[in-house]
Amino acid sequence: MFLNWLWPSLKMIYKLFCCSLSLLFFCFNMFWLFCNLAIPWCTITLLIICVACKFVKLQRSPNEVHLLSLLNVPSDWPNNDWAIANRGAGYDAPENTRAAVKKCLARGYRNMLLDAALTSCNEIVIVNRQNIERAGLSGKISNHTLGELQHLDMTSQHPMGSQYEAESVSTLKQLADFLDSQSTAAILFLRLNDNSACMIDQVQKFFSTNKIFAQRSIVISQSPLAIYQLRKLTPEITCGLWHESYLLQSILKSSTLVTSVYGAILRNIIAPVIGISVVFLSKEEFNLHIGELWRNVGVRPIVYMVNSPNEKRYYQRTMKTQYLTDSLRSEPHLLMKA
Repeated sequence: MFLNWLWPSLKMIYKLFCCSLSLLFFCFNMFWLFCNLAIPWCTITLLIICVACKFVKLQRSPNEVHLLSLLNVPSDWPNNDWAIANRGAGYDAPENTRAAVKKCLARGYRNMLLDAALTSCNEIVIVNRQNIERAGLSGKISNHTLGELQHLDMTSQHPMGSQYEAESVSTLKQLADFLDSQSTAAILFLRLNDNSACMIDQVQKFFSTNKIFAQRSIVISQSPLAIYQLRKLTPEITCGLWHESYLLQSILKSSTLVTSVYGAILRNIIAPVIGISVVFLSKEEFNLHIGELWRNVGVRPIVYMVNSPNEKRYYQRTMKTQYLTDSLRSEPHLLMKA
């Protein structure tokens, strides 16, 4: 009885051992194959990409002297030059409006980021989808005409809207004319919410016919391809990349090696090829080392979103890095005076 039970058990253990040994040899052989074939081919592919980048990359836009004339250097920055007002400081005034721009300039802040989108009639407007939805119009901006957008009141839904006159959606031409009428020269970061070929074509045409506006503007896009297409048409346009970390968060968190390789490709291959001058990075992924790596490839890092006074003081004094903010009322030097 005992032998009848022992013999099948030994056979099962023997088969399990053989299967485990076979699996181990299989894994070893696959590892050997990867080391001898995959890694060399990956290295060769990377070398080919690096060589190809030398032929397709665009000159960094447009030159360091012009970039310094726009952004200066940290040692020259007054208190007002650290902050970039997101959508004209949308917590303090209605977003993406001429009133917000005017208030920023009146306070002495010349750096601001505004959203740009394209209507169904191919007109560039200064607005984003959230703005028109709050004003009562649903759907994509590209589904609406300029006439429909200009019937909206951009100030009515803002908490401080009662302090401002009613204002409709501005076109890029109207914004350019408004900035020309101001005594202080604004530095405009124009963020493209539409990266279509039609949008790129319209931006290129507008900048080609408005040289003064183009010289004090930096075009920001989330799409490296859109930046490449725009600068291929007009190389003198200064451009920047908006980097959204959450799009690849699950992949990048899987391995520090993957994160390092991705960052190296972005900084050393993609950035030189498309010729960006600035990059917007989330404060969650930014540190002194990352900032230094971007500066080493000639790209100015800017951090978003920074709203508390302590964070702003940290980026001014320790990081020496400009930041994007929703409110200018929380600037450290203003609170110190108060």
